[in-house]
This record gives sequence, C-alpha cells and structure tokens, in this order.
Amino acid sequence: MNATVVNIISSTDMLSNFLSGPLANISSNGFLGVGLFVILLALGLGLHKLNMMRTYRRVVSTSKGLEISEESLCEEMFSRQGSNFNAAAVSAWILLFIAFAYFYFLTPSLFLKYNYFQVPSLASSPIGFFLFGFLVLLLTGIASAFLPRVLYSYCQVSKREKMAIMLAIPLLVVSIIISVYLGTKYPAQEANLRAVAFFALFISQIALLWPVYLEALEGVR
Repeated sequence: MNATVVNIISSTDMLSNFLSGPLANISSNGFLGVGLFVILLALGLGLHKLNMMRTYRRVVSTSKGLEISEESLCEEMFSRQGSNFNAAAVSAWILLFIAFAYFYFLTPSLFLKYNYFQVPSLASSPIGFFLFGFLVLLLTGIASAFLPRVLYSYCQVSKREKMAIMLAIPLLVVSIIISVYLGTKYPAQEANLRAVAFFALFISQIALLWPVYLEALEGVR
C-alpha cells in the first residue's frame, strides 16, 4: 500500500515538473508554437502531395505503356471512410482551428498586439468568446471540411488511426475549455493549465495528420 502511494506521488511530481518545465517553456512561446503548428500542417499537406506523386509514378512504371492520367488515378484511389468517421474528422478539424485560435489569441499572454482583447466589441460582449469562436469557424470552415476528404480519402486509415482522430475531439474540447477559463481569469496566469491546453492541442494535431505521416514513412521503406 505504501509503495503504491509513493508511486502515485512520484508520478504526480513528475507530471507537475513536466508541465511546469519544458512544456511550460514551449507553451509560453507564441512564435514557436504558431510556427510549430504551421510547420506540422504544411508538412502534412506536403507529404500527402508526395505520397500521391509517388503512387502515380509507381502505377505508371507498371502500366506497360498505358497512358494513365493523375485525375483518373485519383478517382480509382478514392476510398470512402464511412459517414460517421467523416463527420468526426470534420468536427475534429473544426475544433483544431478553434482550439488553436483560442489558445494563442484569446488572451494577450502570447501576442500582446494581436488578440481578442484588441477588439472592444468582442471583449465587451457577454457572448464574446462564442462570437470569437464563430468567427474562426467562418474563416476556417472550408478548410475544415476540405482537409479530411483530401487527406483521408487517398490513404489507408486503420481502425487505430480512426480511433485516435475521434479521440482528438474530447482533447480539443479540453484545450478550448482551458483557454476560455484562462481568458476569464486574465491577467492572472496558470502555467500548468496552459501547458495542458497546449499539449492537448498539439497531440490532437499530430493524431489528425498521423495517417499521412505514416504513409510517407512506409513509402520510404
């Protein structure tokens, strides 16, 4: 019993040190975090393009002189992942962009000149947080609906990867809730909570892009 208690306390201390140490340092650097988010997204899109090009070259090399267009190959490669998964994937991408905007631009903690409080009509509104999220949804809605179709319809998405994408939804909700909470408490700061929101955001982004990364890695082998 004592050993179990010691292990729990030790694990709690390690988690606290992690949240208040390296993760807190990364999560408190706005430019680093935004750059990381953009790089992960751009890398995913770039790898998807490379995956498609590599597949096209392989098909052409084994086609015995037959002419095959990229458009026809895309039509042949298109795979329906199921309506439930598609709905979950679109929801996850919507929440990803909202969580990103809430984490970095809801308070002046990371970007003093570019944040929610710089728009008085939003900051003074009783539903300002909601309106801010709705504005982000309008700006990113097309991308949120388009990206899942592009990324997941032309690669094999395993059950585990689908589950990870679906689990990203509650993680992103956690990130959004924490960001809203920190927004209500500003200028008070809670580094550990911010680190948790950051971790939930970026783990979710990696989960959403992982099928593309994995296919690119398998293509190199």
